[in-house]
Amino acid sequence: MICSNCYTSQITPMHDVGHWWNNPPDHVFVCSDKCYTELEKLAKDRTWMEHKPVAIFGKKKEKVEKKKMKPIGAVTDRQFTSNL
Repeated sequence: MICSNCYTSQITPMHDVGHWWNNPPDHVFVCSDKCYTELEKLAKDRTWMEHKPVAIFGKKKEKVEKKKMKPIGAVTDRQFTSNL
């Protein structure tokens, strides 16, 4: 089993939450009371699709300044010459 909130694998199912998405019983579970309350809040706010758990997406990286690059000009046939 995989927790539907934190995506930890090999859990002991604690709460069945499939009814929130009209899934059959015994298909969708969370691993703890904490995950249950977090997922319940996301389901009520309708923001559960925006939830990005660390187990799948990793930790947030710090923003790195982008290096300014020179714009690439268009390559046309006139830029090439024939040596014939």
